[in-house]
Amino acid sequence: MTNRVASIVGIIGVVVFLVFSSVHFDSAVKIWVFDIGQGDAIFIDGPEKQILIDGGPDALVLERLSSVMPWWDRSIDMVLNTHPHADHLVGLLPVLERYKVDEVFDAGEGYNTPEFQEYVKLAGERREIIAAGDVIDLGGGATLTALWPSEPYHDVLLNDPNDGSLVELFQYGEKTMLLTGDAGIAEENGWDVGDIDILKVGHHGSDTSTSQEFVDRTTPEVAIISLGQDNDYGHPSSFVLDRLLRSGAAVYRTDEHGSVRIKILGDEYFIKTFAF
Repeated sequence: MTNRVASIVGIIGVVVFLVFSSVHFDSAVKIWVFDIGQGDAIFIDGPEKQILIDGGPDALVLERLSSVMPWWDRSIDMVLNTHPHADHLVGLLPVLERYKVDEVFDAGEGYNTPEFQEYVKLAGERREIIAAGDVIDLGGGATLTALWPSEPYHDVLLNDPNDGSLVELFQYGEKTMLLTGDAGIAEENGWDVGDIDILKVGHHGSDTSTSQEFVDRTTPEVAIISLGQDNDYGHPSSFVLDRLLRSGAAVYRTDEHGSVRIKILGDEYFIKTFAF
């Protein structure tokens, strides 16, 4: 073997080792709230398992995933759909088609759209209906505990699918993050939750969620709003922003800050934003 070839092989070996090390020996948990436009897509890279919660309104989620996952990795352990509205559901379709996914969770709502029917078809036997009290284990002490709905729906058609949003409390060590979907103020009152570290703000910052009583009860240190630039809904509400800011929460918005990454390492967490 020539010295030049040996050098190239050595460099490749070092690069492979560094990449392998960064993927397999980083003990931090990473939670990404993707800048996905007007919708939600949250990716949790847990100690042992990964989960994608919602997929946004289109296939942009594939680009976001490829930017934070190794290029060779085409598997995601779990996918969860909070509710069947298109801005949370549609991006999951190409994910289910292109990635190996072991389990698919939702609350069992029915919904009469072609996109939802395609989701049910793609999920197939992997689909699991969950509700309050059910726990998703991400390994290494990290869990997602469902707080809402109180009972599974089993194909019930709700007047407002937002009301049936799966709400999950993420816990890792002493750190907590509440993932609220698009659930509203009436639903907030039914969640058994107190002080939290991080809040994924409900319904893209709409004033239908995040009441003053809820903010006072949960006292989040960080609030993250997933929404699209210049959206047609007036999100986020100035009232919600005022409540959060007056409470002392640091507010991050995907329309202004880009994707938000929470890195939990030991007893601390760190926030960083990325404009892809």
